[in-house]
Amino acid sequence: MIVMKFGGTSNRDADAMANVLRIITSHLAERPVVVISAIANATNDLEESARTAASGDAATGEAIVTRFYARHLALVDALVKDSSRAGIVTGAFSGYIKELTTLLHGLAILRELTPRTMDAVCSYGERFSSRIIAAGLQESGVDAVWVDAKEFMLTDSNFGKALPVMDAVTSNLARVVVPLLERRQVPVTQGFIGVTASGAYTTMGRESSDFSAAIIGAAMDADRVQIWTDVDGILTADPRMVPDVRKVRRMSFDEAFELSYFGAKVLHPNTMLPLLDKNIPVEIRNSRRKEGTGTLIDQRGAAPAGVQAVKSISFSADVTVISVSPRKRTNQYLFWEGVFSVLSRSEIDVRSVTTSEYRIAFAIAGAYESSTVIPRLEEVGQVAVFPGQASLCIVGSGLREWAGFAGRVFGALTGLKTSLVAYGASGLNMTVVVERRSLEEALLRLHVEFFGSPAKGGEFDVPFN
Repeated sequence: MIVMKFGGTSNRDADAMANVLRIITSHLAERPVVVISAIANATNDLEESARTAASGDAATGEAIVTRFYARHLALVDALVKDSSRAGIVTGAFSGYIKELTTLLHGLAILRELTPRTMDAVCSYGERFSSRIIAAGLQESGVDAVWVDAKEFMLTDSNFGKALPVMDAVTSNLARVVVPLLERRQVPVTQGFIGVTASGAYTTMGRESSDFSAAIIGAAMDADRVQIWTDVDGILTADPRMVPDVRKVRRMSFDEAFELSYFGAKVLHPNTMLPLLDKNIPVEIRNSRRKEGTGTLIDQRGAAPAGVQAVKSISFSADVTVISVSPRKRTNQYLFWEGVFSVLSRSEIDVRSVTTSEYRIAFAIAGAYESSTVIPRLEEVGQVAVFPGQASLCIVGSGLREWAGFAGRVFGALTGLKTSLVAYGASGLNMTVVVERRSLEEALLRLHVEFFGSPAKGGEFDVPFN
């Protein structure tokens, strides 16, 4: 049994969806469970409709939803020719639109948009797209069954960043999905969304359909999880910024987690977590080139002991560095406790930390206003803020033991101003923070340094795109 997840770019239009149907059909012998994301830009449209309605402009919010609705009706028209089957799908859509319109009217009246309501609005993207894929498979003669994620994906109530209740998810899948597989049927469900114990829809964070697929794979002891996207696999850098990137053939779970956590978009950071203990491999595949080998992520993807290798360089383009020092140098442990207590209570996304005896500097994602975090830190010590930064994370194996590795990094970045440098505690990464205006140059220099000569050992391929 395998889990196959298809992202929004794989479902962007009728041709792309038809290709997804062909890919699924070619894997029927492996008993797939199919996880579908919203079509490209659908979640953005739904978010915009909710915010617009909450500002008091219900009419414009409804107009956005009407366009969203029309896109999906056109996809049904292109992919589902059987009138009875198409009628079932469009009937479901009609009900969804009525519910959405009611939500938007409520937002316009209350002028308030809570995380719970935003999750309710955004849940419709995956529900629309997954129904089309299920009907399209049926149109192709596949015994596919649409399964609402609310039937099994129980989460906590942390709307916008919900986490699964794994014991309940496992038992629910055994009750709802396993019997379908035993009958050789193909379950088609949604990524990104779940439901609380009270029945409210939740989302697990933007781009979290990968995480959904991993949860299902771990709960059902899948042979592997496939993430189908619009690139050949994990690349050595972002191809939009770096020419001549290469595809990584194989990575370890830990390397892939570090890469995604520090900015790589090809995987949601939580994807690896459910799969680690069960050692379920993950394949990153290109839906536009299904014959490609992709990137395999598993425990064996780590380099052998004593081998050092850089696998990829990720980045975050919007980072702020904050430095805190005590006003009086008395008890350094109380000072550290005070700083980290503030960060914990504020739920700040800290990417890297460096310390000296009486100073702590850390890089955080995004730009934080002084009205929130800074006053709390100023109760602990003196604060300096360095906005307009970007972080680069070099990920690979054996970096801590690699004599001369840091020298190569600093040599490549000669002349560029850095505000923070940190080795990851895992020994698998080094993070360097530079001025945002220097990001592209720094990334190019590092890529040339570590990937400018022919690769050895067959670790990389030339990607398709």
